[in-house]
Amino acid sequence: VPKTLVVSVFVNPYDWVELMRDHPINAPSHADMEWADFVTSPWERRRSHLDETLVDTANADCSYGFSYEEIIPCRTQRDPDSDSFPLYELHPASSGVRAGDPYSSLLELRTDKIRNFLGVADYEGVVDLINVRYEDLVWDEGYANGASDLTLPFPGIAGLFEEMRDRTSLVPDVDAGWISDVNGIFRADALGTGVAKLDPYYVHWMEEHVDWDAEMLVGYNP
Repeated sequence: VPKTLVVSVFVNPYDWVELMRDHPINAPSHADMEWADFVTSPWERRRSHLDETLVDTANADCSYGFSYEEIIPCRTQRDPDSDSFPLYELHPASSGVRAGDPYSSLLELRTDKIRNFLGVADYEGVVDLINVRYEDLVWDEGYANGASDLTLPFPGIAGLFEEMRDRTSLVPDVDAGWISDVNGIFRADALGTGVAKLDPYYVHWMEEHVDWDAEMLVGYNP
């Protein structure tokens, strides 16, 4: 089994949800919603006509290798390369009695996604897992969005390279200029507007409903 270093990148919950609302890729049932409806709507849609005609759901060949009990819809005639191609994940088998049920909201799905990414560290062949907040790659002190102190040795993509060097025997090419980053190519562009520019009512609602126990596992605080 090849030895693998996994880098998981997270975006703060405020901007992440707003980006999902503005660009609901694979979630056409949640397009064009106001934030209050978007954050409270169950993360689900109806089964497709093709799903309803399936006789043997246990052996159905669903989109992207999912099983029938993991995704809605299992089959659809929509273009899989389009943003409107529906993929609504359901609670996995590991959820016990909730397996196969829709998520109550996008926030509940996010919580499961965070914990699932953290579990990758236990996969066969994974030698280490580096969790990175996207904000730490931006290299902009004004773009914090609820992140706690910097988790990388220093900000920007160069900080990630340094972390990778600390954890492995891999040494990035210093001649590439990633340490000084004179041309600014080793820093990420900001995603979203930043929490300070978001609707304060939305921010307050998020503060009250986000699963902060899960968020703090990847460096975000209320």
